[in-house]
Amino acid sequence: MPREPPIVLPVLLPLLRHANPWALLLVKEEGYPLSTAALLSERYALKSNEKPFVKALLERKRNLWVFRCDQRRFAGDFVVVDMAEPRPARRQVVVLDLKMGAPLVLGGGGAGVQLVHARDAVEGVAARQDVIPPGPPYTLATGDKDVMLAHLGA
Repeated sequence: MPREPPIVLPVLLPLLRHANPWALLLVKEEGYPLSTAALLSERYALKSNEKPFVKALLERKRNLWVFRCDQRRFAGDFVVVDMAEPRPARRQVVVLDLKMGAPLVLGGGGAGVQLVHARDAVEGVAARQDVIPPGPPYTLATGDKDVMLAHLGA
C-alpha cells in the first residue's frame, strides 16, 4: 500500500518562485520519485489568495515558520509557528484557514470541516526536529488574508 504523504510541508520564500515547489519538497524531503511527487503535489497547491498571503507573511515576519497543510486532510490551510521564542514548548502556534472577505474569527468558527484535523497538522509540525514539542497548545483562526496578516503582526 502506498504511504500517505506528509500532512504538512514547509513553505520557504525561495521555493515560492517555483511553479510547483511541493513536488520539489516531496522529492527532496520525503524521498518520493518525481512522478509520484508531481501527482501528490496537487494536495498542497496554493489558491489565488493563498500565495500572496504566504509570500507577504514570510517577507514581513522572518521569525515565523509556515507549513502548508495537505488540502485533502481537513487540517486547515497553514500552520504558523513563531520561532522568536527560543524554547520550543513556549512557541505560539496558529492553524489558519483563509476565507476570502471574511472577518477574523478565533477558535475555528466559520471554517466548517476545514479545521477538523488541525491537531494532526500541528503534530505533523511537531514531528519535525526542534520546531515544537508534541501536543503543544495552538490557536485556530479563520479570516481573509488581510485580517489574518494583521492578526499575525504582518
